[in-house]
Amino acid sequence: MKKTALFFGLILLAISVSYAQTPEEELLKKKELKLRNYLYESKAGDRNAKVRVLEQILNEYDKAGYSDKDRRLVEIVDYLASEGSSRKEFENNLLINDFPEVRRMAIKVSAKIKGDNSRRILLNALMDDQNPTVKAEICLALASIGDNQNGDVLRSLGYMYRTTYKPDPNLVFALIEAIKNIAKGNTANYSDAIYILSEIQHGDYNRAIRTAAYDAVQALSQ
Repeated sequence: MKKTALFFGLILLAISVSYAQTPEEELLKKKELKLRNYLYESKAGDRNAKVRVLEQILNEYDKAGYSDKDRRLVEIVDYLASEGSSRKEFENNLLINDFPEVRRMAIKVSAKIKGDNSRRILLNALMDDQNPTVKAEICLALASIGDNQNGDVLRSLGYMYRTTYKPDPNLVFALIEAIKNIAKGNTANYSDAIYILSEIQHGDYNRAIRTAAYDAVQALSQ
């Protein structure tokens, strides 16, 4: 009888040990649960809830060890970056979810995530968003992530510039910075970058913008 009890005790001990989680596994589990809650708040919450989620993610990003491998994090950013732009909600024919601040903060998170998923999210947002402040944030985010082998980022930036009627000065400054960073050291993009910057340099802009474009051309020429 004692041998039987001892036998079953050893089995239970072996099972408990096999199911015991390492500290790393515990942290991953907590992170996954937190992101799951954030995703729910992002979709079900109001504007303030969405902003709060993004603020928390930005504040804890490095400590929590977030990355492009966190599928739910990418889903949150993808969802909120289109809030009121490509994903619109209406009541009585009125747009009720046009929250530029939410989109801008989602773009900031995307810039920290980096990778192909972030680049895709940013390029989609660049084409869909009509808010100049959000567009400027997208340009800066793309500058930090860089282009892909196909040159899609620089091509999209050029298209955005040429199809935007009287672009906001802050947007143009951000565009110049993005083009300069993306084309630096990239011979494949050099000629296209110089062409766009030259258009800005000789365009109908204030002196500060034209000077910034000129300085960018000089920086790329070195």
